[in-house]
Amino acid sequence: MRQTERRKPDVRGRRKLRNKKKTTWTKYRICILFILIFGGLFLSTKLYQLWEIHQDMRQTLQQEQELTEENERLKARKDQAGDPGEIAQKAREEFGLAKPGEILYKR
Repeated sequence: MRQTERRKPDVRGRRKLRNKKKTTWTKYRICILFILIFGGLFLSTKLYQLWEIHQDMRQTLQQEQELTEENERLKARKDQAGDPGEIAQKAREEFGLAKPGEILYKR
């Protein structure tokens, strides 16, 4: 009997130690879990902001390309408008002007 009595307190004592280790280990795990959750939230917000910046940059580059093409078209039109033959044709078509001695026919 003495041997069984000695073993029971020993087993109970080990169980108490195990329970204490589990509670401290779970507190540690909970702390790590909170750190990971808050770190993940922080990282995800920063990644979302980076994605928004990337989208804005892509849109800005597209607008820049469109404006560059429009600028080139306007420069070509300006060069074309400076031609004296083009000016005379526009004056005849839009304003009905004619050179001296010319007769205009409207269609």
